[in-house]
Amino acid sequence: MTNKSAFEVTVATYPPLAGEMHAVVLENGRPSNNVIRTDQNWSVRVDWKLEGALVPCIAGSWCVTLFMESIGRGREFSFPLPHQDEIRVPLDPCGNGKYTYDIQVPAHTIRDADCGIPYKAVVALTYLDACDRPGPMAGFCELPILQFYTDEKQADH
Repeated sequence: MTNKSAFEVTVATYPPLAGEMHAVVLENGRPSNNVIRTDQNWSVRVDWKLEGALVPCIAGSWCVTLFMESIGRGREFSFPLPHQDEIRVPLDPCGNGKYTYDIQVPAHTIRDADCGIPYKAVVALTYLDACDRPGPMAGFCELPILQFYTDEKQADH
């Protein structure tokens, strides 16, 4: 005969788990004015955090993606690019709950033919549990509209 007994799970604070995220477009490591030359690298810095008593109990990873949709006719993008691996950031249950990742966008991803097309950019953050399955945490951050141009003076050099 086995005895059955319940055990208690107590969460000391409310909410037991909460999060927030922020993103900013960077050129040369500084905030962009959101009008970017096609011949330069740029990036999106994503900062996010988890807070609450359950932070040390959460394992798995974060999947980070930048989506860019043209306004009007134009190409669509997601970063990392299709031939690149997904961006996975491992959770650190022993850490402070804060995370940062810079999504790098190489020069000439937006081509001269795309000049003048504005793009709506959104960073998506998805939690993947320890079994690599999407879990119940996700978020997104809308960025300002981005526009690209080719500087003919720079292109001649």
